[in-house]
Amino acid sequence: MEPSGRDPEDLPEPPALRRLRLLVSTLMVALIVGILSVAAVLVIRLGGLSPTAPKLIPITAERFALPAGAEVQGLGRAGGEVLIMLRLADGRERLHAYDVESGALLSNSAIERD
Repeated sequence: MEPSGRDPEDLPEPPALRRLRLLVSTLMVALIVGILSVAAVLVIRLGGLSPTAPKLIPITAERFALPAGAEVQGLGRAGGEVLIMLRLADGRERLHAYDVESGALLSNSAIERD
């Protein structure tokens, strides 16, 4: 107990301390809401919860007929086609488009770099 006879727990809270306590509480709530918002955006964008997220469909062709000695440089999918970027044995690069279902070659294009 203090010499004045009053217990320190019973003293009124100073206004500056009350404002600081309110500010800290408000900032804590804002931080929690911000973290939850970022987490929700990541889950929706990366987790596939969005109704517009593309569905992963396996490629059903058993194999693709690649030229002898060709090295695969890149692979992608566009609609019903599989795009394969190849580096041929002579060093030229070509882009081959294959059908997803049958694996048949649909087109092939030369790639020329500057």
